[in-house]
Amino acid sequence: MRPPFHTCFIFAFLSFSHTCELKQFEAASSTRSSQATGGTMSGSVTQINVGGYVMAFPSGVLLREGLRGTCVAVLLHRFDEWMHKDADGTIFIDADPIYFIWLCEKLCRLKHGWVDEIEMFDAVQPIPFYHDMFFAESPIAIDKPTEDSESPSAFRSFIAMMGVFIKSSIKGGRGGAEVLSVTVDGRTVATTDATLTKFDTLNDRFTKYGRTPIVDVSAHHFDLIVGFARRCRLSPDGAVVPPPTCADQDELVRVSEMYGVLEAMYPNILANDVLQTLLEMLGKKEPKRLCLFKSSLQGSSYASMAQRVVGRRGLLFVIKCDDTNTIAAFADTKLQLPADPTSQLCFCCPVSLFSVCGAFGEGITKIDVPQDHQQCVRVAGTQGAVTTKDGVPWGKVCIAGGRLWLGSGVDGPTDDLLRCHQWVEKKKLPANRKSVGKKIDSEYASLCGAETHDVAVQRVEVFQVWSAVPADPIVSDNDLRALVDATGMTDATPKLLYKGERDGWGPEAMFNNVGDATDLLLLLKDLGGPIIAAHIEGGLTPPPDPTGVAMVRCPVSLFSVCGAFEGDGITKIDLPNGEQPVWVAGTQGAVKNVMCEPVGKVCIGDMIHKAPGRLWLGFESADLRRCAQWLLKDRLPADKKYIGTIDNEGLASLASSFNFTLADMEIYTLQPSAGWHWVSAVAWLMMTSRSA
Repeated sequence: MRPPFHTCFIFAFLSFSHTCELKQFEAASSTRSSQATGGTMSGSVTQINVGGYVMAFPSGVLLREGLRGTCVAVLLHRFDEWMHKDADGTIFIDADPIYFIWLCEKLCRLKHGWVDEIEMFDAVQPIPFYHDMFFAESPIAIDKPTEDSESPSAFRSFIAMMGVFIKSSIKGGRGGAEVLSVTVDGRTVATTDATLTKFDTLNDRFTKYGRTPIVDVSAHHFDLIVGFARRCRLSPDGAVVPPPTCADQDELVRVSEMYGVLEAMYPNILANDVLQTLLEMLGKKEPKRLCLFKSSLQGSSYASMAQRVVGRRGLLFVIKCDDTNTIAAFADTKLQLPADPTSQLCFCCPVSLFSVCGAFGEGITKIDVPQDHQQCVRVAGTQGAVTTKDGVPWGKVCIAGGRLWLGSGVDGPTDDLLRCHQWVEKKKLPANRKSVGKKIDSEYASLCGAETHDVAVQRVEVFQVWSAVPADPIVSDNDLRALVDATGMTDATPKLLYKGERDGWGPEAMFNNVGDATDLLLLLKDLGGPIIAAHIEGGLTPPPDPTGVAMVRCPVSLFSVCGAFEGDGITKIDLPNGEQPVWVAGTQGAVKNVMCEPVGKVCIGDMIHKAPGRLWLGFESADLRRCAQWLLKDRLPADKKYIGTIDNEGLASLASSFNFTLADMEIYTLQPSAGWHWVSAVAWLMMTSRSA
């Protein structure tokens, strides 16, 4: 890939022109300037090595009035012995050769009277960066001082400015101990050990493997990453160093990542210690992270983000709203895009919202999201939009019931993720934290430092977060044994087939793991606390047609393991024989409710008007995590005190609410001892004959 036009122009045209002019300049000199080597000043020309590019530099022009007071003039004419030398004894300057080639051409034009002064015009980086350094006014004179003619403070100021180009063996020098070089595309790229200190992989390429030419990377891309490393060292502490750009940006990113420079080019919004604190607040044991998307690197389009996060589970969105306010949102799900690019999908999952800084002063503050249908993420197809509950197209991504929208502009949905919409109810702000953020109105506050719902943020990042250790079992071994015994299969052994937190929440994962197994025990942990179990003597085999629905009838039992009744212990819910079908939709289908609306992936229990399905998995959601559970109040056991809520229609639930989100789900097959299948079959026949 060819370098950008401006680079070609500088290296070709300017190098040629300044070389021709220097030959004329040297011919007029009474000294042997053309033979200048090392750090020796020969007449008006000095041979220097800038980043591996050796050139004859017209240093004599710097002695003119108006130039002799610049830092570069003082450095070269007074402190040349303090500077690095390359292997040939030539003065070495750890800077970008492009700047000194440009400066050579300017000085030669000045010498010949073609220009009156050096002007920047529209010079591209890195020329302005280095020009500001080298042409800064020197606090000391170019001539060596006489006694008491130069103050110590002025000398220290100069060393503070130019010490980065002076050997570290000199007091105040910060230029490192040695010059290092490699060969790329047949030419030399050189720098110092000081520049490479913070980049281990790049340092290894110069030190451990420096004698081996680089063949898998173009010289242009290698120049850019070494140039970036230089600017990092030369810039003031805390300064933001712009990353390099080129025509083949993808290749530059690849090379930068290969040499361990990419993270410095595009640093995370959050410092590592703050990010680690945030990860620990997500509830993951030994959390690990992987950056999937950075708007600063991949651009801010929704399509760019979508292609990098789809299929990844456990997504942490970090959003820098402005220089003061940063927020984060965690969605513990695996996002997929809808098959129809103009439609949308809903993923019900645990969702957390945080003010990382700004809205509550120091420290990360978690904002509680209700444990209901608002625990979800909605995503649009690349050509579509997520709609409000009223059906109005609003944005590209909706998190936590609309508390955070990405790709939501003032005029509606936009592909630009930096256009956001954010709010929280003032009454939901944590009472133990003093809010110092902006208020939108009497009901809503902003975590983004805005006084409106709509805000243009600076940067967006998405990380994948997971636990380095397996998820805990939902119940202990003893409680699992007690639950198996409660099914009546006291001799059966439970074998775990599927675990949501381990295998993922897609229906395909469940179908693949469960297969054609029967005598299934489903254990559901509600994010709100209760634990429910269901025993079905049939299976969960999907229909051959992925768009269809299969239904089988078999004995079904429901259990409250904890949370629905006062006191401890497992409570069995008896269901009538006629209300025990199991409906299973294909991967592209959905089970319909009594209103013939497609609403779920699995429905356990008969769909009658008063109780439309006892237990639903994947209820109004693209994955299995969102559930629904109803129970007629007359099915509640009389000897147990129910502590849940009964609605006006006489429906109760064993969960925290009728619609709830799972923290985890396990499916076991109960493997019976010899002879149990025969006993079970006889019992089923007897029950069926009685009902007939």
